[in-house]
Amino acid sequence: MWRRLFENFVSKATDWLFRTAKIEWYLLRGALGLIAVIFSPQLVEIILNLISVSLPEKYKSALDSLDAAKPFILGICAIMIIVALCIIIAKFLDERKSGSKKRLIIIEGRGLRDDDGSPLVDVIPKEILGQRIPILLDLRNRKDGKVIDPYQAISDIEATHHSLSQQKASLDRGDLTIFYGGLTSVPYTFLTGILIDDEGALVTYDWDRKQEAWRSINGEDDGLQFDIIGADTIIESKDVVLALTYSYPIADKDLVTTFSIPVVRMTLNGMSSDSHWSDKKQRRLAQQFLETIKKLSSLGVERVHLVMAAPNSVVFNFARRYDKRNLPQIVVYQYERGQSPAYPWGIEMPVTGVTKATVISTESKN
Repeated sequence: MWRRLFENFVSKATDWLFRTAKIEWYLLRGALGLIAVIFSPQLVEIILNLISVSLPEKYKSALDSLDAAKPFILGICAIMIIVALCIIIAKFLDERKSGSKKRLIIIEGRGLRDDDGSPLVDVIPKEILGQRIPILLDLRNRKDGKVIDPYQAISDIEATHHSLSQQKASLDRGDLTIFYGGLTSVPYTFLTGILIDDEGALVTYDWDRKQEAWRSINGEDDGLQFDIIGADTIIESKDVVLALTYSYPIADKDLVTTFSIPVVRMTLNGMSSDSHWSDKKQRRLAQQFLETIKKLSSLGVERVHLVMAAPNSVVFNFARRYDKRNLPQIVVYQYERGQSPAYPWGIEMPVTGVTKATVISTESKN
């Protein structure tokens, strides 16, 4: 344990020495600079003696004066170094004390790939202090690309939410940071976001398929937004399909295998599976998503049937911002390519009077 503490201290001190521009930095750098100055003439003298060059008398006189002042200068330097080190140690201990109170809860959802891959907990920066508590939400059925039974998945997601709630209950809000990254199907990801909600500090990661690694959502906002078609034509319909296209197209031929109600489309300009790496962009588009649903609600829509083609982090963050009290009920569907119906089931989310997530089957319609 002491070795680990010492290594941590050395790491912090090194980082401080080269990156921090505060009073302790100036004290330590100043002291080391003074020591270098007072000993450099002796170094010059040694070099000249080695090459048999004699020192000028004026230079020798200056060296004698400097030698007389050395104890005083070294005393000042020692005081500066001691004060700087005391500040460093005090800050280090304060960080350790503060970090011991903090909890980093790392939720990783797995469901679309059978391999274990790289754990999300391994990519959380070491500079973020706090006890790390990984929570694995394993929704795999051990068949690559296939999703687990929805009834079992709902139970597992609710258990994860319960575990998170227990951790939160024993902590101050400021001492908790949640990290989320997932590779789960759209209904499961949306339900996870609905349950986790928008409480406390939360950092979202997503899987970068090109780099085959977890990547934080910290890129630049490109300003693109959704084109919305069909919202102005809704007349006296309590149920509406909202087809949200972010990364892949949603085909009409797939929708008609499942739904016989009006369809509203939200299609991202520059649709891409690699244009979601900006948290600012996701928050902005989530607001556009919510405003569209608000508009549908004002037109009398009571339940939205959401079909969504989007990266995991987008699905998760849109769900987190869904107003569970004032927006319509919402069912989020699973897409199965080549099947009929193409959307065989969905999960009705626990919002707007729905107390528990439930599975909605569409198989009976065909």
